[in-house]
Amino acid sequence: MKTYISLHSLFFLAFFTSASLYAQQSIEIKYSGFLTFDEEDYPGAKILTRDDSEQVHIFHAGTDMWCDKAYYYGKDNFIEAYGNVKMIQGDTINMTSKYVEYNGTNQLAFASGNVELTNPDSKITTDTLYFDREKQQAFYRSYGTVAIDTSGTITSKIGRYYMQEKKYRFVEDVVLTNPEAKIESNYFDFYDEPKHAYLFGPSTITTEESVTYCEKGFYDTEAKTGYAMKNAKIDYDGKEIVGDSLYFDQNKNFSSATNNIKITDTLNNSIVKGTMPKFLKQKTPYL
Repeated sequence: MKTYISLHSLFFLAFFTSASLYAQQSIEIKYSGFLTFDEEDYPGAKILTRDDSEQVHIFHAGTDMWCDKAYYYGKDNFIEAYGNVKMIQGDTINMTSKYVEYNGTNQLAFASGNVELTNPDSKITTDTLYFDREKQQAFYRSYGTVAIDTSGTITSKIGRYYMQEKKYRFVEDVVLTNPEAKIESNYFDFYDEPKHAYLFGPSTITTEESVTYCEKGFYDTEAKTGYAMKNAKIDYDGKEIVGDSLYFDQNKNFSSATNNIKITDTLNNSIVKGTMPKFLKQKTPYL
């Protein structure tokens, strides 16, 4: 048999009476319009529902969460939130989704359904997202998109955001796009401060003027300078430039190759080799 009780926020002063030893760990309900008990279908759960004026408001360890309906399991310190879920951590993290599971003991959250996690510099969009509040890490493993201010949009199968370090790690089917270039890689690290990008493994950088391949690379997105290493080569204007290290400066339209240099001119059927640095004026690739 189901029981329905009309509620206001003061109701929850009696609702949570856990011992002071666990007070800091306990999930706190700030507001709910209605309380429902359904021991047959949801044993041990207190079912919280919004009213016409406000959503259910949940608080735990510095984070607020709002939703249309929630199932709270007090014994397990666990809550399931449904409908227009919003989670806010201070003034840095804002996450919205259709559904959230949250464990107040280990501070692990799982969000699904049109998930968006935003901070002052970026936005993560995915269908499922894991948020470890204790480690301050968020990650997805079934494809997602990250928009990073002026640096571009990155898609990948797996992505992890290290909030304290302001670092992103992208793995498998990684593609960065912006107005200047398209970058494809299987392993890509990006540091939000400073705006540095690191490529590992087979990677291709495509622009209107050139295609660059490398298996290790670096790019400063603010200074617009970088280098390509390990089997590095640039194809542009009918020429292929190979070297142990390729440096480029997008601002100056300038590149240089260092050591074991080979320049193949397919248009003129010529090859130039050398070991000393070779500087080339060109429309440089954007890493």
